[in-house]
Amino acid sequence: MWSSARAGRRKAAIRASVWLVLAIAYFGAVLLHQPGVYDEGLIVCGAERVAHGQVPYRDFYTGYPPAQFYTIAAVFRAFGTTLLAERVWDTLWRMAIVGLVCVLVGRPAGRRPHPLPLICVGIFTGAADFHLYPMISGTLFGVGALWCATRYLYGHGIRWLWLSGLVAGAGVLYRHDLLFCVCAAVTIAVSYQAIAERKGGWLRAPAVFLAGVLLILAPLVLAVWSAVPHDVLRQAFFEFPMTNAAARRLPLPVPSIPALGDFYLPLAIVVVSAASLRWTSAAQRPVMLLWLLSGGLTLGLATQRLDTVHAYPAILFSLVLLSWHLAEPESRNQNIWSSVWRAAVLCVVLLCYGIVPLVLWRSEVADVMRLPPSEIARAGPVRLEPDQQEAIQYIQRHLPAGKPLYVGTATHRRAYFNDALFYFLADRPQVTRFDMFLPGVTNVAGGQSAIARDIEEKRVEYVVLFSAPLSHEPNGSSVDSGITLLDDAINKDYTEVAHFGRYAICRRRNSQSESPALAGRTPR
Repeated sequence: MWSSARAGRRKAAIRASVWLVLAIAYFGAVLLHQPGVYDEGLIVCGAERVAHGQVPYRDFYTGYPPAQFYTIAAVFRAFGTTLLAERVWDTLWRMAIVGLVCVLVGRPAGRRPHPLPLICVGIFTGAADFHLYPMISGTLFGVGALWCATRYLYGHGIRWLWLSGLVAGAGVLYRHDLLFCVCAAVTIAVSYQAIAERKGGWLRAPAVFLAGVLLILAPLVLAVWSAVPHDVLRQAFFEFPMTNAAARRLPLPVPSIPALGDFYLPLAIVVVSAASLRWTSAAQRPVMLLWLLSGGLTLGLATQRLDTVHAYPAILFSLVLLSWHLAEPESRNQNIWSSVWRAAVLCVVLLCYGIVPLVLWRSEVADVMRLPPSEIARAGPVRLEPDQQEAIQYIQRHLPAGKPLYVGTATHRRAYFNDALFYFLADRPQVTRFDMFLPGVTNVAGGQSAIARDIEEKRVEYVVLFSAPLSHEPNGSSVDSGITLLDDAINKDYTEVAHFGRYAICRRRNSQSESPALAGRTPR
């Protein structure tokens, strides 16, 4: 008996080791893929700002909660200020999400979960780009909070609900809207269980959970409230969501393979889960309700900008639900149609979250092989596009360390995205608080006036203009505001001295005798 138990543990350890080696190889193959100049750039630049004592919202414009900036600042302090350090951290973070999901699904109520959805979670997570993006980082806390709440719902004690609140509170500091959805799901599910089981004082359970959330949030909220002007906080947490909705929102997509994976398949799983809830056993129903609400609420959240990275939590939660549904024991009166239905669902899941991500992953690996290791110290072996690298090297040669830099776009009449990463790689400080280009902020008179004033007051010697692609999305990012205040100021005071692909390097005119070549330049 003891020998058989040891043999079983040995086999389990071998299986776990094999899966771990495969995960390291799979996730590690895209570790050096080209960085995202916008979202990844915003995080590493924000991390460097807070490392130098700046405070989010007060000293630089952002729509993200502050925890990711401080986390990456700590990573830089411990392991060096390089893209490689944050990439390794992000990879470990993503592997932790996959591992926690597998532990969570486990063997609920003695049933063996279907492995295919769990394998797809790993494939999908490893292929998802947008390193350091808070929606993915915050998902780890969402899964952790749901796991702790699941333990409570299975009768493992109120301490698990308290721990769920602590984890959720920490997650709010990474992605507040995502974790608010998780908090709502936990609150409703534990209240439902208390009412269904006729427990006395049913408000105790949600109160314990919310107390855990507030224990983490309250002191940090008070600290931010005392350090940041209140009008700036109002702008960040009330005006920004409305501006961002107009600037970035995408309508629901027409049916297609990408839209099937991002929206329609998770929606179908949530709807089927809701329909089958009445036939779920009383012991399982609160847990299923918990994950059903989490999937539904986060899918609704994703509709603010329905693409893969924003739908990531909803996709993950729906795959957990699907794994449990496919683990249900077969009924004696099951007919051939139920088997056909299961096979069809698995084929669609494999297509959307297995084959399509693998194609994307293969493309990312090819990009890694296509480009040589960069020669920029802060990039390390992470690949950079040649024109970006050449522009950075030019700035490093001509602009002394510590001197401020402005990196804008070829035209500021539109705002889609900017190369926020350039500052970090060049190791030159930003001249303005506007790291984050956003329609309604940096393409309007108020934002452009503030940027132009910062450039003039600090006598910035070099300006880099990035030819960002023009947006054709049906939202504010494709609207030409017609405001040329900042373009005119740059044209008046700067002349182009170098050009590398998408990057124009402009230098401040020091005398009337310098070439006025830029004065007639048409913004691109």
